[in-house]
Amino acid sequence: MSILPNADPGASRGPDQEPWLHELTVSEAAEIDEAFATLLASGKSDFAAGAAEFPLPRVGPKLRRILRSMEDEPGFALVRGIPVAGKSEEEVRRLYWGLGIHLGVPLIQNNSDAHMVDIRDEGRAGRLRVHSSNQHIGFHIDSTDIVGLLCRRAAARGGTSLVVSAEAVRREMSWVCPDLLPALYEPLPFADVASPDEHHPDFFLCPVFGRHEGRTTARFYLRRILRSQDNPAAPRLTDRQRRAVEAVEEIAARPDLVTAMEFQPGDLQLINNHMVLHGRTRFDSEEADTGRHLLRMWWSVPSSRLLPPEFEAAWGTRQPGTLRGAARRWQLHGEFGEFQRRQADAFGVVISA
Repeated sequence: MSILPNADPGASRGPDQEPWLHELTVSEAAEIDEAFATLLASGKSDFAAGAAEFPLPRVGPKLRRILRSMEDEPGFALVRGIPVAGKSEEEVRRLYWGLGIHLGVPLIQNNSDAHMVDIRDEGRAGRLRVHSSNQHIGFHIDSTDIVGLLCRRAAARGGTSLVVSAEAVRREMSWVCPDLLPALYEPLPFADVASPDEHHPDFFLCPVFGRHEGRTTARFYLRRILRSQDNPAAPRLTDRQRRAVEAVEEIAARPDLVTAMEFQPGDLQLINNHMVLHGRTRFDSEEADTGRHLLRMWWSVPSSRLLPPEFEAAWGTRQPGTLRGAARRWQLHGEFGEFQRRQADAFGVVISA
């Protein structure tokens, strides 16, 4: 799909554009640049700054409206036009952090205490995570309510983002392989992203699909389901379960179900991980200072849903609007933890005991 630059300063989406695409106007992009200048002038560090140091009187409410709308289909959005051009890597990081202050409570994402993760080819592909490579990444959900990917540089070739509705996949399976679908409501072992040893990973149990209050909730990552078998304590996958999870991966990639996005610099992709599976195609590797580079943040948000009871072990809590996801032991420590608490208070996100 080809999208022309927005020529009307008062329009956010043209009549022929997809409902998930939200193009910033010239004045909205200028508001972000002005907020960035305010943050720099404040002299405050990222963890000391708040919404007052990155003021977005129009863009902030707009982003939060988009987030709230993502509790319904399609469950994802692309915000186009974040002003990253002409900024250094560090400046783009700080600008993204400022935007994130307006979205929810950021989460630590790994054992290295990273709250913003680089998605680029660094020649490293772990057994549980492959985002530091140029490899294909299969369909999955991230361990957070909302994931945001900001494109700083696009790939010269490849790196197409792929998103698909979990409910569409579940419905298609009910038609083409109904004999396998019940296996996806059973608790399956997932290798835990917080495992200190990825060769013998910890695991948790969670179904791929759950239904609660008339809505489908999903948890899926074929790579981590299969990697759970490296832990002899994890339940052994049955043949039917293996065929079922492989069918999810295959059906999710169907052209009539998947949405493909070619990122441009300044694109911010937002995904509700309870509703949407995402992945990417392989991309051509380039020099580190010229190749594809995305920045990833994770958030807990007040609009998050009540999860099915059988999902509680995977998330720590099933309650809506709570600080959940990633690993609980990573969160709420030190200066960043104090920032998280202030953000939770400002957004009305509950921190459970």
